[in-house]
Amino acid sequence: MRFKYYIIFTIFFIIAVGTYIYSLNSGTYPLQIPHQSESVNLPIAIWISIVILIFFILSMIFFLGEWIRGLLAKYHNNKDFEKITNQIIEQNTKKFFTKQNYRNHHYALLSKILSRFELKANLESQNSSYYKIDKLFNVYKQIEDGNEQDVKKYNLSEDNEFFIKNIQYKIQKDIKFGIEILKGTFNLALKKYAFTQITIKGNDREIQKALDFSINFLDKEMLKELFIAYSQNRTTLDRETIAKLCKKAGYGEINYLRLAKEAKPFLSPDMWLKHFEYIADNDENAEKSYLYVLLDLEMIDSVNERLSLHSKNDFLIINAYLDLKKMGKNYPIDIFFGIQNPN
Repeated sequence: MRFKYYIIFTIFFIIAVGTYIYSLNSGTYPLQIPHQSESVNLPIAIWISIVILIFFILSMIFFLGEWIRGLLAKYHNNKDFEKITNQIIEQNTKKFFTKQNYRNHHYALLSKILSRFELKANLESQNSSYYKIDKLFNVYKQIEDGNEQDVKKYNLSEDNEFFIKNIQYKIQKDIKFGIEILKGTFNLALKKYAFTQITIKGNDREIQKALDFSINFLDKEMLKELFIAYSQNRTTLDRETIAKLCKKAGYGEINYLRLAKEAKPFLSPDMWLKHFEYIADNDENAEKSYLYVLLDLEMIDSVNERLSLHSKNDFLIINAYLDLKKMGKNYPIDIFFGIQNPN
C-alpha cells in the first residue's frame, strides 16, 4: 500500500473512531503529567484518537525504516551487480580481475564460479541491454571489421585477440608505429608482426631500423621476408649480412632449401647462384641448397665438381638424380630435395 493512501485512510479512521466514541461517551478523562501539578483534561474520544495517532506515527517510522532498508539493499545489489559485471569484462579483456567484497552472498559465490572460467566474447550473440557490455562488444565488432579503435580505457591485455588485431591494423596503416612497437615492451608475436610489415612495406631506412631493434629475436619467417626485400633491392643489406643472420637464426638444411626455392622468382640467375654459393661456403647446412640451385640452372659440371669435395655417401639422392638424368629420365628436382610442398 502506498504511503499517501495509508495516511488518508488513517486520518479518516481516527475521525470515524473518535466521532463514534464521542457519540457513545462524551465524558472527559484527566491525565496527570509527571512532576507537574496540573493535569490535562480531554474527552475520552480525543484520548483514544491520540493513541491511534501515536500508533500511526510508530508504524510510519517502522515503514520508513523498511523503506530505507529496501533502498540500501537495492543500492548494494546494484553495486554487487556492477562489480560482477566488471569482473566479467576484466576476465575477458585482461584475463584477470580485481577481487571485490560482496554484500550479497549469491554474487560472492557467482564471482568464485566465474573465476574458474576463461571468458571469450561471442560477437554473434544478441545485445545484453547492459550498456558497459554492449559498448565493449561494439568496440570488438569495429575491430573485427578492420576499423582501428581507441581501447586505452579498457587496458586490454596483450594476449587479448582484439588488442592484437587492433595493433596489427594500426601497424598496417602506419609503418612508423611498427617501429614504436619494436622499441616498446610488447609481446614477441606483435614485434615479429611489426617487423614483417615493415619489411614488406617499408623503405631501406625503415627496414634497417627494424632490423636493429629485432636482431635478438629474428626467426626463420622474419628472415624470409627480409630476404625477399633484399632480393627485390628494397634494402641495401648485402649477402654477407643476410648469410650471418640466417646462421644466427639457426637455419637448417630444409630452411635453406625452401629459401632457395622461394628466392628464385626474385633474383637473377647470377645473383641467385652467387648468393647461395656464398652461404654454402660459410654454413655447411646450406650446401644442399647450393646444389639445388646448380641443378636448377643445369650446371651439371659444377654440381659434380662440388660433390667431389664430399664423401660419396653424403648426397646419395643427388647422385641418384644425376644417374637418372644420364639415363634420359627427367624428374622434377624438388621431389629429390623434399621441398615439393614448402610451408
